[in-house]
Amino acid sequence: MNIDKEATIEVITLEDENSSRSGRQELVSNPMSVSNLRQQFKEFMSNLQSIIEEDVEANGAFHLSEVQFSAEITTNGDFKLMGTGIGVEGKSAVTFTLNRRQ
Repeated sequence: MNIDKEATIEVITLEDENSSRSGRQELVSNPMSVSNLRQQFKEFMSNLQSIIEEDVEANGAFHLSEVQFSAEITTNGDFKLMGTGIGVEGKSAVTFTLNRRQ
């Protein structure tokens, strides 16, 4: 008997601040749907792409050839861009490097 099981991936995140009575946050493992993560990733990348698109002619002799950024994956599977000053909590971020096509 073959039962189709949706593919999942385990993502380690910090537990929700509101669920901890001690005030300490602990790491929790959350199984996430691969198809859901794929959809969230596509949406995130599409939004990011709209930010970094540029008109090369409008910027003189220089052009953007590479962009590097870090993101986190929330307990809901959302991708969020990480700003500066994140500190220790940001060490588990996903780092992406995008290169301009030739």
